[in-house]
Amino acid sequence: IEASLGPIVARQVRLQGVTVGHRDGFEAMLRAMAQHEMRPVLGETFKFERLKEALTHLRAGGHFGKTLIEF
Repeated sequence: IEASLGPIVARQVRLQGVTVGHRDGFEAMLRAMAQHEMRPVLGETFKFERLKEALTHLRAGGHFGKTLIEF
């Protein structure tokens, strides 16, 4: 993939990569979570119609747990 650097810099584009481990590691994590009865922390739930509010909530950075969007 080729990209022109000028527009990227002018628009102050931010690129953030996400890396994940291998499948074996993921499955081991899931087994450990099940064994220790660990559950994700769920934060606030927003209806899809309130998507903008949900994104503002996330950008503010004060959330704790997973922010959910309900369809």
